[in-house]
Amino acid sequence: MTLYGQIKEQSLFFTKADTFLMNNVNDGWVDYNNIAKDKTQLKELTDFIHKFDYTLSKDAEKAYLINVYNILVIDQLIKNWPVTSPESIPGFFDANKIQVGTTKITLNALENDILRKEFKDPRLHFVLVCGAQGCPPITDFSFLPEGLDELLDVQTSKSLNDSAFIYQNDTEKTIYLSEIFKWYATDFGKNKTAVIAFINTFRTTKFNPSYKIKYIPYNWKINGLQNRLETKSHTQELTNVSTPSSISIAGQTYNPGTLLRKKQFDFTVFNTLYTQTKSNWLGQTYTGNRQTFVTNLIQITYGISKSKRVNLGVDINFKSSGKSSDSSALGIKNAFEYTNTDSTRYGVTSLGIRLKWQPFKSVSALTIQSTFFVPTIEHPEGKVPSIDDPRSLYWADWNRYTWWNQLFYTKSLGKFQLFTEFDMLFRFRRSVNQISALDLPISVFMSYFPTNKLTLYIMTQHVPRMTNNVRPDINTDWVIGANYTASGLGMKYQVSRGFNIELLYSNFWRGTNSGLGSTFNIGLKFLTK
Repeated sequence: MTLYGQIKEQSLFFTKADTFLMNNVNDGWVDYNNIAKDKTQLKELTDFIHKFDYTLSKDAEKAYLINVYNILVIDQLIKNWPVTSPESIPGFFDANKIQVGTTKITLNALENDILRKEFKDPRLHFVLVCGAQGCPPITDFSFLPEGLDELLDVQTSKSLNDSAFIYQNDTEKTIYLSEIFKWYATDFGKNKTAVIAFINTFRTTKFNPSYKIKYIPYNWKINGLQNRLETKSHTQELTNVSTPSSISIAGQTYNPGTLLRKKQFDFTVFNTLYTQTKSNWLGQTYTGNRQTFVTNLIQITYGISKSKRVNLGVDINFKSSGKSSDSSALGIKNAFEYTNTDSTRYGVTSLGIRLKWQPFKSVSALTIQSTFFVPTIEHPEGKVPSIDDPRSLYWADWNRYTWWNQLFYTKSLGKFQLFTEFDMLFRFRRSVNQISALDLPISVFMSYFPTNKLTLYIMTQHVPRMTNNVRPDINTDWVIGANYTASGLGMKYQVSRGFNIELLYSNFWRGTNSGLGSTFNIGLKFLTK
């Protein structure tokens, strides 16, 4: 093909890319749902990319490859649609090879081995869009060779004046930068002074070069139009802001179904106090004393897969309990005596190993978690005196092997988030005197994010318990012997980007063969970068 023919074909590509982006991009957000409904335009563009063997001028090649990168990112997301993050697709950047002309290359190779290496232009980082909310916003037009230099300046200036991307905190004397400036540090200068000088070239309000630099954790959630209200608020002041809303919301939406990146840790301590003065057993309601059970659950979770689809963890249960002879609130203190008697009990009662994974790469909102617990103390369910052992011990925990399977599904709804959970919790008997049990909890949480640090939520949970071999003399295998329903109100406050505090109150407002009490929860979570 002659150079003239190549230029003519490329011009047609630019026109079609311009139409495609104009129809499917709104203020930097991509309407993936709309593209998925009709892939005709996208297929025309990718077919062209696969076959077009270019020999172009520098500006024409640069403009063409910028468009190619952004379209191939969208194409790979659509091929895996629905998906909530490019990171949830195995090999998205560094393994999946795509035909570009006569060469098969990955997105990383296109960016690093061709665009960055050949053009050595740091402004490329503000027009190459990786499909995540941490990226600069994608344009609703294609890049053309004519006026390309000016357009690169415009787009760079937009990003570097966006407080969701970089900002300065005068109180802390700190400049917070996108992690792009860490990953590609050499592109922006040899030292901090050079980096700030580059940024200030495009800033309306200049950064103080004497301030220290910290990096904002990258928000890998997809830049889909349906998520527009969740992140990237552009109403913040450009200076003296505390935390960008895009990062805060990302931390707020973390829930038990969220998976960690490779080498990322989650340290959680969830403290639960359950207390009851009333219970229902075999159709009768019992009152007159107070029983209190305190659980301190320590969870450590670690991301092990590059694709962000597999996490491993360990759980440690430290429990204490106590009962009193009356129903007054003072009876709660018995659970904090930390003694082992007929009315109090404490200890590390069980240890668990946990696996969490995303079973379907195309459904990143669905996560499964499986934990296996082993009892670690003697007589965890209590003990009555005997001739061989005169001790009398109160209840601490289940004396059974416990296999807890949880299925999580999360749906983002702007400033709301729906989180649902279905569990299968097996308790296997360890002796002939015990029974096995299967709990089937169903839980629903609805969260609301009124500010970029505060989360409010309501929850409800219904738990039927199926029991086995209660009466060996008759057939009572796997019947629903007990059930209860609890509802509650909670809040989370994000103290910093990696640390939040959670409070939850819930009430067991109905039940059959169960306690009818209340829980008070305090959770502490720390996420590494």
